[in-house]
Amino acid sequence: MTDLHEDPQWERARQSWELVVNLAPAADSDPRHGDPRMRWLIRVLRIKRSERAELWTRLPGVVRRGARVDLLPIAEALREGSVPCELRRRVDDPSPR
Repeated sequence: MTDLHEDPQWERARQSWELVVNLAPAADSDPRHGDPRMRWLIRVLRIKRSERAELWTRLPGVVRRGARVDLLPIAEALREGSVPCELRRRVDDPSPR
């Protein structure tokens, strides 16, 4: 039996994990001409053109929250594109570590 705090539904409801991207866009960053890792990030996260400015303000930092099982494939895809990232349990998560 799975521990309640490792249950994906429980983690989704509490957004227990964070996907942190350790990459900052250049000041004049245009994803069409800039760093290929930024283009990869936009593609993997499926960021719409209208959402890019918000993403830029969050980098480097948390780009997604949720269950580990849902974030792990995204993190692996980002790493394939050489985007530095990590999964972290949220600091304010009440579950035991």
